[in-house]
Amino acid sequence: MNAVSHPDVPPYSDDIPFAVPKDTRAPALDVPKLRVINPAHWEGVAIPAREWIVPNLLPAKTVSMLSGDGATGKSLLAMQLCVARAIGSDWIGTAPEPGRSLYVSAEDDADEMHRRLEAIRAFRGVRWSDLSDLRLVDLVGENAVLGELSERGGTIQATLLYEAVAAEVAAFGPTLVVIDTLADAFSGDENHRSQVRQFISLMKGMARAHETAVLILSHPSLTGMASGSGSSGSTSWNNTVRSRLYFERAKAQDGTEPDPDVRTLTTKKANYGRSGDVLTVRWRDGIFVPLDGIDGLDAMARARKAEDTFLRLLGRLTEQGMNVSANNGPTHAPTIFARHPDAGGVTKQELSRAMMHLLGAGSIRIMEFGPASKRRSKLVVEA
Repeated sequence: MNAVSHPDVPPYSDDIPFAVPKDTRAPALDVPKLRVINPAHWEGVAIPAREWIVPNLLPAKTVSMLSGDGATGKSLLAMQLCVARAIGSDWIGTAPEPGRSLYVSAEDDADEMHRRLEAIRAFRGVRWSDLSDLRLVDLVGENAVLGELSERGGTIQATLLYEAVAAEVAAFGPTLVVIDTLADAFSGDENHRSQVRQFISLMKGMARAHETAVLILSHPSLTGMASGSGSSGSTSWNNTVRSRLYFERAKAQDGTEPDPDVRTLTTKKANYGRSGDVLTVRWRDGIFVPLDGIDGLDAMARARKAEDTFLRLLGRLTEQGMNVSANNGPTHAPTIFARHPDAGGVTKQELSRAMMHLLGAGSIRIMEFGPASKRRSKLVVEA
């Protein structure tokens, strides 16, 4: 049988195969491969234990955030954590998991990190060679962006620096990566929910791929500091990270700061632990050391109030021509001050302790006056 002719199709022949039409469709997009889990396969499989960098504070293999206002010392606090892990010691009263850490700094250059590490090293009594499980990256003065908004906008993409950091993580093998700070690493809009979540997802990708925890240091907004939440920008920062800590100057219950060297570290969010826990520390000789409880702060605040009250009333009564003394009797200063309407609830016992402390500090002194036959004493404020 003869082949049927057609102007657009060559005649059929046993020697000439059918022509395959060219596929003019757009190439298919790369479809992501889903991690599909069948729970039935977990039958008889032991439940994996929860892993921590710091028990109940920083979970392993995910992203956490540590916020604090400038000059509170969050960078120093994070560096102390890295050293504690390197030498297997405690960290402000906790027991972190020993291991390697990578500290990526756009805040402090090599010289400043050298000075801070020297204070920590000296306090711990270790050698520089004992810190081999710690690596530092100095990005001060450079473009430190890890996640940036794409040229078309709308999506946060990894930068070449992100790839460089990921390569260092792969080579060194740390189980903790500190990013200091968020303002340098993220160039998107901190109030844009989608961009925030994409950036944290980028950090989670690093954490998952290299089985490392990522701790991002950040600054709170003025509103976050005023409210005590320590937050800034979109609520997605708090919602997307697995743990969020806030480091701030310690305040007593009356809102005062009785000691400028005391800080509190509060768990503001803990997906795998308990929120609201507080660790209190004091800055001393270039590092932070644990301080026993918040009750100590309230005691310091009461003592400071008693001293301020004592000095104020002593000055006022002296101007009015009334002499008071440290001796028991009708002119005993703590007794008189405690009865004064402006004592503000400060007790006689508190005022007595304040008087002794002020005398010891040289803030007030005992001055004798009167004729030689009848010498008396009075308290005066030291100039």
